[in-house]
Amino acid sequence: PTVVVSPLLALLEDQFLKLQQLGVPTVRLDSTVGVADRRAALARIAAGGSILVLTTPETLAGDELGALLAKSPPGLVAVDEAHCISEWGHDFRPAYLALGQRLAGLRAGQILALTATATPPVRDDIVRYLGLREPEIIVASPHRHNLMFSVRDLRGDEKLRHLAKLARRLPRPGIVYCSTTKMVDDVWLGLRLIKVPCARYHGKMTDKERSEHQARFMKKGKRIVMVATSAFGLGIDKPDIRYIVHYQAPASLERYLQEAGRAGRDGHAARCMLLFDESDLQIQEHLLALSRLSPSLLGRFGRALAAWAGEERDANIEELALSAGVSQRAASSLVTTLVEAGICERVENRRVHATGPLDTLVERVEGLRSRFEVLRREDARRMRAVVEYASEPECRSVALRRYFGDTDPTPCGRCDLCRTHGVGMRPAGRIDRRPHHPRRPWQAPGGEVPRPELAVALPAGGPRADGHERRRRRRRRGRRGAQPAEHPTGAVRPAPPAATPLSLLSPPSPLPPLDPAADDLAAELGAPGLPPEPQAAKLAGVPPGSVLPGGAPRHRRRRRRRRRRGHGPRPAVAQPPGTP
Repeated sequence: PTVVVSPLLALLEDQFLKLQQLGVPTVRLDSTVGVADRRAALARIAAGGSILVLTTPETLAGDELGALLAKSPPGLVAVDEAHCISEWGHDFRPAYLALGQRLAGLRAGQILALTATATPPVRDDIVRYLGLREPEIIVASPHRHNLMFSVRDLRGDEKLRHLAKLARRLPRPGIVYCSTTKMVDDVWLGLRLIKVPCARYHGKMTDKERSEHQARFMKKGKRIVMVATSAFGLGIDKPDIRYIVHYQAPASLERYLQEAGRAGRDGHAARCMLLFDESDLQIQEHLLALSRLSPSLLGRFGRALAAWAGEERDANIEELALSAGVSQRAASSLVTTLVEAGICERVENRRVHATGPLDTLVERVEGLRSRFEVLRREDARRMRAVVEYASEPECRSVALRRYFGDTDPTPCGRCDLCRTHGVGMRPAGRIDRRPHHPRRPWQAPGGEVPRPELAVALPAGGPRADGHERRRRRRRRGRRGAQPAEHPTGAVRPAPPAATPLSLLSPPSPLPPLDPAADDLAAELGAPGLPPEPQAAKLAGVPPGSVLPGGAPRHRRRRRRRRRRGHGPRPAVAQPPGTP
């Protein structure tokens, strides 16, 4: 058999359903599987043959699955989210600590450790704790060339106003990540008020509500915005997500890159935007304090457990909580952590039994406590790295690749900083993408459009002003009815104004620099000071000038305006008698 180990129950369930749809023989074993399904899965493994086993580290450490795999060693064990084994990682899980010993006992043919967010210290821990001998380490760059990273420093209500602009103008679907459920609800309501189709997803919604909103977002051809916490995205396979917005700063660059990487999986251009406010990190500090165990409480609880074990007695959770001076809720979390680390186990009547040699029990607990101390220090370092990324002066991609161990990264040429500095932008000489037409009176001799540094004699208003004026006159005649022709038949049309020789013209004065704050959206899209229309057209994949910020083609908008004013099509002109 092939064994896949993952700590994420929701991801295991999603993968199990997809593999069944593909016809791959698969069984799932974890704490959420019912008794009947568990027996059927164990029987299928015992029957042997080619089968894929999806499980968790806790289930793999159990006696039932371990005994079956000992009889039929797996050819491959794939450890997903392998960074969870290291306290230097952003998602340390004690259950991974016992994985190395368990894998050694299984005599697996090959071991494959997978992670999307591993810094050099985490990679070293993965090799050491899993007992890998001379492994082949493949490190891919965290940078994908179709992703365009950007950061905006915004405060308070500026965020929601800026997000409203983005949600109106950027192509969908997109995801907006928030740190708290309250902020998810607030942003979701704000987008609904401005008529942006959106859904939401967070842990305080009912299962039915989450399923309905997720199904709306995942529906093929549905282009809406999902507002969610970090709980959304595990197992989501939607390749055409066009942008990811982090409405609040994440706790680490690992998490930021993991969530931002869900955009543009179809290979087309996608945007990853961080709306940064340093005060958001206080929210992350609070959330981490709630999710991380206190090292001091862990040490006290371990000593209380050792005292009960020294008397050869199994204490229940209430007794251990009283002995350690902690609440029963905290005691339950501490017991779960110690069970995952293999230091104790739960027995009947809510009692806890210490495992392993008693003389090393306190030492093992102290070792686990020191890991959580390192984890807390690393949490603070990771949050500082987020601040450094937001204040990066050179290139966003360079900052990310340097953080993940790339020693000599090159600028990406696509992020907001690179485009502001001119890295990877179009040459300045390409000022007009229209095809050249035959020579007109305002062109230089030879029929070529001069370069911008050469002055050209133009009629007032530019090269096409006379054409616009003729069209305006025709529209006015159509509204007033048939009018005499401006030039009778046979009359000679006056010649256009002669062009002034180039040699008599002085070079034009340079244009004033564009104000980067002229348009917030243009600055966000990487071209400060440019109007939003070309950028929106570029994102929509159509020629510039064909789409306005509202999203409707120009000719349709003009036609609607004329209908509102009561102007219909141009009336027919009466022909004089005798005209053939």
